[in-house]
Parts: sequence; structure tokens; C-alpha cells
Amino acid sequence: MAANYAKAAFHTSTERLREVLDLAQPKPTDLALDVATGTGNTALALAPFVRRVVGLDLTREMLAHACRLTAERSVANAEWVLGDASRLPFADDSFDLYTVRAAPHHFTDFDGFLSEAMRVLKPGAGAAFVDCAAPPAAREVLHEVELRRDPSHVRSLTVMEWTERLERAGFVVEVATSREMDWDFEDWMGNMAVAPDLAADLASVIEAAEGEARKELHPVRREGKLWHAYWHCLIRARKPE
Repeated sequence: MAANYAKAAFHTSTERLREVLDLAQPKPTDLALDVATGTGNTALALAPFVRRVVGLDLTREMLAHACRLTAERSVANAEWVLGDASRLPFADDSFDLYTVRAAPHHFTDFDGFLSEAMRVLKPGAGAAFVDCAAPPAAREVLHEVELRRDPSHVRSLTVMEWTERLERAGFVVEVATSREMDWDFEDWMGNMAVAPDLAADLASVIEAAEGEARKELHPVRREGKLWHAYWHCLIRARKPE
């Protein structure tokens, strides 16, 4: 599975990685933390722009792949730590920058994850949050698909819900937007090696969407492949001084 994510279109896209860099605004003096780093795509994108980056993940297989990529690319300022986003193994006020991408919808303790992000950031430090964030009607359809595709999925939030939770955790939200993408359903299923029969069932869920959800998802077949809308929140927030 780690190999799939190391080459997945969304996770490795130069455009998408530039997007998170623009959001995070890294500085050469920063000690950065990338949480739920997976195979390290975001952390390795940050590495040239910060003093040092720490990538943390709960899965040894993912971190092993990140280590291999680090060696292959001769990256000298990245390190990898096994750990949980809601119980970070770091001291208070340790980091200048915090990033997390395409992972919070898996977190069972969302408030704990935000509390820990706040705790380990230095006063005045920034954070970038990128995660799936469909509008309400489409979210209900995608929730079924997400959960059956990957049972570790918990729940995606709308941009408004994200803003409310971040502010409740004490963050100052500076930017909070949603970005819609033309989503390749087949590639998405391939990331998790979903069996063909299940993938076909999940495609039918999206194509059977009705009302507002269908307007939002606007599913279409192109040369036999299913494409539909998919959304991410792009949020920059800051720990108060």
C-alpha cells in the first residue's frame, strides 16, 4: 500500500505540493512537523525550504518508504518518527511550522489532534491543513464510498466545520477555502487496491447520486472511466503569540 501512495497522482503532484507550500509559507529557519506524513511527500517537498523537517506517521510501512525516498534523493534535513497525531511525542512549543495533508478524515480523536497541534507549535507559529472537504450533500454520498473504500475513514468536515473546530482549539484562522478537483475515480480506488467488484459498486453509488449531491458531484464517464468532483479544504491558521 505504501508504494501506491508514494506514486499516487494527488499525493505526488507537483501542482498539489506547490499548493501546500504556498499555504504553509515555510521559512529557512523553520523546524517543521508534517503529521500523518505517509510516505513523506509533503515533508520532502518542505525540506528544501526549511532548516529541518520531521515527518510523523502511525504506520511503519509508510515511514520505511519515506526513509528510502530520503536516501534516494539525498535529503539531509528530514527525519521520520513513529507516532500518533493525537499524542505527539514532542515537547510544548517545539515547532515553527505544522502541516497535515489528506489525513485528518481518518483521525478518531479530532479535537485531540488539534489540541496537540496547538501544544507543539511555538507561539505565533503557523499551520497548514489540507483535507477532503466536500459540500454537505456530496459529502453524504462520498462518506459511504470513503468508508467502504477504506474502513479507517471517519468523517470529512466542511470548510465551515473546520474553521469552527480550529477556532475552538485556540487557532487564529487566516485562510479557509475549498478547492474542487476533477477526480479520477479509478486512480482513487487503485491507491487502496480496491477489488474490481467493490470498485464497481462504489462507482454506482456516485453515479446514482440524486438532487443537490448529483449537481455537486456531476459524475461523468470519459472513455469508459468515471470522473467526478472532489474537494479539499486549504486552511492556514496560527497559534496566538
